[in-house]
Amino acid sequence: MIKFNQNEKVFLKSNWLKLASANYIIDPSILEKHLPKGTLLEAFNGNYFVSLVAFRYSETRLLNLKIPYHDIFEEINLRFYVKREITPGNWRSEVAFTKLFFPKRALTLVAKYIYKENYETLPMRHDWTETKNELLTSYGLKKKQWHNFEIVSDKKSAAVTSNSPDYFFSKHYWGTSQIDDHSCTIYKIEHPEWESFKVHDATISFDFNSIFGPEFNHLTNKTPDSVHLFNGSEVIVNKKEVI
Repeated sequence: MIKFNQNEKVFLKSNWLKLASANYIIDPSILEKHLPKGTLLEAFNGNYFVSLVAFRYSETRLLNLKIPYHDIFEEINLRFYVKREITPGNWRSEVAFTKLFFPKRALTLVAKYIYKENYETLPMRHDWTETKNELLTSYGLKKKQWHNFEIVSDKKSAAVTSNSPDYFFSKHYWGTSQIDDHSCTIYKIEHPEWESFKVHDATISFDFNSIFGPEFNHLTNKTPDSVHLFNGSEVIVNKKEVI
């Protein structure tokens, strides 16, 4: 259970569970038009990444209210990693998004209006199946056809190591979104450190061109540079600020 400052302006509380992340090294120039104001791209081991991320929400509350039929659902997004100088020489890691998907139109409208994120509504699905020795985790999104992300992993998760790829792709506690050339939103995301599952195999069948745009078409047939699966936890998303 998260303990949080009651003075924080909490917008959403939920459980984010079984977060699948496929990470691709990318030419940083592709991301320039998506950069929120005041941020620079953040590198890991000298490379810049975009990540296809899929996970499931449960026990979701908006402004501490449970909305009927809107407490359990999936999200799929394409994200990238940025940093912001808070004080001279003091940089904060943040995560930004090119496009995000919800399966429920009301959630999409709220996210677009409140957080200025580029959400779209499409049918989605997930499946978590345990076999004797493995965990099978899959997420799907339907646009003309089903686009799927499937992972085969260990059944038990373990703590991540500092400065590891698992740590980098799970450690971002601030979100940001571009409004225009002069302003952006920022919001704090609170959760404990996530554990990760050892991944044995992954299958990704996404048409990145039709789902995320032509600048990402080259990822359609590209093998991701790493794949991770995180256990997730209770999460608090605080209300946005505009800067």
